Amino acid sequence: MVPSGSPPVIRRRRSRSGAAGRVAEVCTDAGSTAELVEGLREPLHDALGMSGMVLSATDPDTLLFSTAAVIEDLPEEMCAPWMHNEFLEQDFNKFADLHRTGAAASTLHRVTQGHPQLSPRHERLYRPSGFGPELRTTFSINGACWGMGSFLREDREEDFDDGALAWLDQVRPLIAAGFQRCTVSSVRAEAEGWVAGVVSLDPLGQVVSMTESAVQWLGDLWAHPIRAGQHTVLPGEAYMVATRARARAEDADGGLAPMTRLHGRSGRWLTITGDCTLASDGSLSGIVLVIEPSRPTDVMPMVVSAYGLTAREQEVLAELSQGRRTADIATRLFISEHTVRDHIKSTLAKTCTTSRGELMSMLFHRHARPMTQVTHCRACTAPAAASGRAIIPPETGRAPDAAGGRRWATRRTLP
Repeated sequence: MVPSGSPPVIRRRRSRSGAAGRVAEVCTDAGSTAELVEGLREPLHDALGMSGMVLSATDPDTLLFSTAAVIEDLPEEMCAPWMHNEFLEQDFNKFADLHRTGAAASTLHRVTQGHPQLSPRHERLYRPSGFGPELRTTFSINGACWGMGSFLREDREEDFDDGALAWLDQVRPLIAAGFQRCTVSSVRAEAEGWVAGVVSLDPLGQVVSMTESAVQWLGDLWAHPIRAGQHTVLPGEAYMVATRARARAEDADGGLAPMTRLHGRSGRWLTITGDCTLASDGSLSGIVLVIEPSRPTDVMPMVVSAYGLTAREQEVLAELSQGRRTADIATRLFISEHTVRDHIKSTLAKTCTTSRGELMSMLFHRHARPMTQVTHCRACTAPAAASGRAIIPPETGRAPDAAGGRRWATRRTLP
């Protein structure tokens, strides 16, 4: 244990006020989710004083890893068991529970009343790797979870104190708003041959086979690859969806869908869904992942939520997208035309548009066009499939620190 008045602790307390300002600056200025998580690393380290970190954007509907994350100074072999614990085991401070209950930032030591050994995560993952105190939180706003964080200290250090928890709770709304804003700030896309990819895994999550399209889409994902077979790896986002699918099949999860939506490295919206196959006797026989370009119906609910529209504003927007006039919208929603205009005005302000036409163009051109674009030509042929494409090598995305420390990956900005 480190005395509460030791120099590292004192320096940590002094740095928190400045760190809060840097968090606010990063959350306002970041041009993408990748820039956001990268920019948050330093102020979080300064304020919390940690030895390992998982900081990730999440799909607000499923709480699975989304576009970008920093997973820092943790053993590579911890990744798959960490996901297994999150979805398949009973434990304390699960992210889904923290979001569902609206709980403040919490440590494993406090929630177990000073007995962290009661946590399988602590005993099987953290303690064998030299870690002890854990601080967890979700970054939620308006009922949607846009990110999550897990912060670890070495086992010889003291638990996170009241000041650390209070500081994190102070900046949580800023970080949540930053994740929310970046969801719609960096979309780029191309209309190329869009064929869904399929990955087949065995019940233990080992890859059995995959289509050539799946190889292409896996190469567009961000996360550090996790070994899923003797010669095969899967990006973390895909592995997490597969783990959630298995958990749902075993009734070990809270009912959230095994699905995530994210920006690939190319800037395209991608959707990863998972499901399990059953043998004739009803036992689990395998897991199937489908990776494909997102459809407008996949993306639009998240995009609309990311702009912070109220429930009524979303209803009005849905009517506008059908081309209905103000009077018709008022009749259908049982509100006055004046109220409809107020909702439209508020929606335009939140989306930084100035007219209904610009609003529709922004939504469907910027976010949905890649899924709906039609190319008119005399003779269209599908682009030739790339040959000789290899599965992502195990070291892809690996970025050891200068001191040779342990690290899974640090995300980079979109190319």
